[in-house]
Amino acid sequence: MTLSVRRSLAVLALGAALVSAGCSVNRAETAAVVDGNVITEGQLQVAMAQVNSMEPALLQEPLTPSGALTALVQAPVVLDVLADKGIVVSDTLATREAQGRGVANPSGETLQVIRLASAITAAQQSGQITEADGAAITEAMGALDVEVNPRYGTFAPETASIQLTAPEWIKAEEIPAP
Repeated sequence: MTLSVRRSLAVLALGAALVSAGCSVNRAETAAVVDGNVITEGQLQVAMAQVNSMEPALLQEPLTPSGALTALVQAPVVLDVLADKGIVVSDTLATREAQGRGVANPSGETLQVIRLASAITAAQQSGQITEADGAAITEAMGALDVEVNPRYGTFAPETASIQLTAPEWIKAEEIPAP
């Protein structure tokens, strides 16, 4: 084998190792994998910090890690359903919204959360979202292959959200009655 062929094989082997290593939600930097798309810890933390720093606040309550992850998992499905109803919030509008609330350079994930919140608000205000739409969203969410890093909980398809759970090895302490 020539030197260039060996180098090419080494690069391909390294690439394959890196790709396969990135597929596990047990890796510390992976928050979730949704149909093969990775949401990293960094993406989650930046989105949560940027949304929570907005003034005036975008949401009524600050995002928690599981709430931010739920929004990032739900956004593509919900935004597709609402787009079919003519409710679309572009990245340009979301960027302006972020900048108007003090976030000069929002991340892509922050824009997803803004688009989701804005589209849901628009749908509710216009009366264009029905119980049937909610059921369709939940059904579509249930069809997703969602793996969540256990530190955030587990994905509950029936509610299309990340539910906080305690690992099986943690037992609640029983306090004897006085």
